[in-house]
Amino acid sequence: MIQKFGIAMIAVSGILLLADSNINAQSNISFQCKELNINKTSPLKCDAISEDDPGDLAEAYSYLITYFAGGTTDQRFELRFPSRTASYHWTQRSSSDKNDSLSAELIYNTNPKVYGYTMDAFPTDFTITVTRYDNTKGGIIEGKFEGTMQSELAWSQQTVTVPVKGTFRTIRTGKAGDECRKQRYTEKEVIGKAVKIFDNAFIQLLQKTGWQITEEKNGLTTQIADHPAPFRPLFMCSDFFSLKLSLDPNSAYGKMIQDSAEYYNQQLSQSSPGTKAYLQASQNLFRMQNMQTAEIAIDANSPYLKQDYTIGSKDKSTVLHIPGSAYAWQLYLAPTDELGSPEEKTMIFFGNWKGANMHSGTYAGYPFIHKQQAPFIENFVVTITAPASAANEIIKKIDWQKLNDALSK
Repeated sequence: MIQKFGIAMIAVSGILLLADSNINAQSNISFQCKELNINKTSPLKCDAISEDDPGDLAEAYSYLITYFAGGTTDQRFELRFPSRTASYHWTQRSSSDKNDSLSAELIYNTNPKVYGYTMDAFPTDFTITVTRYDNTKGGIIEGKFEGTMQSELAWSQQTVTVPVKGTFRTIRTGKAGDECRKQRYTEKEVIGKAVKIFDNAFIQLLQKTGWQITEEKNGLTTQIADHPAPFRPLFMCSDFFSLKLSLDPNSAYGKMIQDSAEYYNQQLSQSSPGTKAYLQASQNLFRMQNMQTAEIAIDANSPYLKQDYTIGSKDKSTVLHIPGSAYAWQLYLAPTDELGSPEEKTMIFFGNWKGANMHSGTYAGYPFIHKQQAPFIENFVVTITAPASAANEIIKKIDWQKLNDALSK
């Protein structure tokens, strides 16, 4: 694989013995950087190639990584390209500008004894040509690459260009890469559109009604699962979208809740522990305190229409009718002791949720129409973790119909 560099020209020559194949795999890469007086040739040891989906060659991507200094440092050269014979050309405008199928990166320590600086370069005009790609495990992969890379030298506030040239020859392992990977271009578009819709739908309206946004997480930079199970299209390895909220004590709604909390706190101080009045005041105080915070989380491409929820004798669940949503329900899980607080959440479903039933004793899969890893959001679920009275206030303020625009058809 390729990595990042400053102004440099790269060519390396090295011989590699491939495990179980007795093939002498030769790779070369040369580099020079006038600004740092670097002009050298270094041997490269190419690790055998791995693929993100060896079971689907047409959709797979290959990862080639070589390490400098015998693998004892983080200095390395990386390439990522489709698993087929072809010539590929690409450019990047910045180190974070990656397209959906190609990437190159060069990381090199200029001189640890003198500088201790690391150059981190990305391709600005780069071509890789795969001249041989055997389809079987243990097959040979070989090709060449050439182009320019760019590095921003933070310590000298310089931007330098790095000419790069080399060849590679290694084997196909048939092994999958990491479970989670960076987003491809089409995935970035779908996720970015949805996050923008959620921001517009929630943030301003919540702030106007007395809620402060204390934390936001979104999927703009989250990684994508290569092999989600159960089957589904686009699936993120971490949060798609979530907000943590707290009531503004100076807002009308915040003052009302705070006044009630102070009232019950006064009742509590005037009651004797263990009495019915004390227990009731405690429960009401906890309820008012819980109403001052809330969380909103959104998960995408949930795999089940029906899930097995256990509802106890003291628990409650209610199906809600919210315009714009396909299904919604509210759950109240009773506290396990007299002084405990109940667990309350509201779930609002968007997408083709016909047949959704949270009281079902069996699981039923969601009817996805796109293939695994396809860049589509077919459904999402909004979960509001807050007392029902607080959740209902939030529900009243949101135009839920607009959230359907976040679904990609």
